Amino acid sequence: IDWKVTEHHIDSLVLEDNSVIQAKNYILATGGMSFPHTGSNGDGYRLAQKLGHTVTDLYPSEVALTSKESFIQAQTLKGLSLQNIELKVLNAKNKTVVTQHSDIIFTHFGISGPAALRCSGFVLKQKEREVTLSLDALPNISKAELLHIMQAEPKKALKNILKNYLPQRYADFICMEYADTKSNQLNDKTLQSIIEHIKDFRFKVNGSLPIEKAFVTAGGISLKEIDPKTMKSKIIDNLYFAGEVMDIHAYTGGYNITCAFSSGHLAGEVL
Repeated sequence: IDWKVTEHHIDSLVLEDNSVIQAKNYILATGGMSFPHTGSNGDGYRLAQKLGHTVTDLYPSEVALTSKESFIQAQTLKGLSLQNIELKVLNAKNKTVVTQHSDIIFTHFGISGPAALRCSGFVLKQKEREVTLSLDALPNISKAELLHIMQAEPKKALKNILKNYLPQRYADFICMEYADTKSNQLNDKTLQSIIEHIKDFRFKVNGSLPIEKAFVTAGGISLKEIDPKTMKSKIIDNLYFAGEVMDIHAYTGGYNITCAFSSGHLAGEVL
């Protein structure tokens, strides 16, 4: 596919079979690079660049994250899902970049699920090869409340106390060698350490699945070169844009498709 252009005006579009399409105006709505089997393979970026448009860095967003942590490689928690958790992305100074409240699932390669997907774009923006995540499995229960819960049943095994609040596999993983120990046999330091693991379990991720596996493509045609009131190109006088081919993306949940419909409707209304 290629353009026939005179100065700042598209004369026609030449398809792969050399057939020619001529129109008064053109809308580039080819999508991003995610899920190429749907036809969205990134051609739109090439076509836009050929017309003089800038394409910002492209990277996957809303994508599952990968990790080399030993418990991931050993598939200790593979298939385990945690609901209503809090997941944070930390920077190199251990400051919170973003916090998400939702669900995650541990996989054979790392983590997935809504909270992981929503954190992925922020992870991939970091310059470090490995990025630290902080997982709070019980965000609605404070550390002080957890300590009280553990101490309220002193003769009960710790794993049996925690199974009322956490999936058994995760409770066993967090407690490690103390799972079968009664809470009154653990000193305050050990109890605090276990609570810290429940409320702030830190592990590293080193990347994500490829962009072809992502729900969303981050990056795209620079918004500085598009009139937001009309979706019209500021470089080509009869070219308009719609959807994910532009440098715009959002979380999953209908936001991206709403943007696609809205920008497409706006461009169509203007035409």
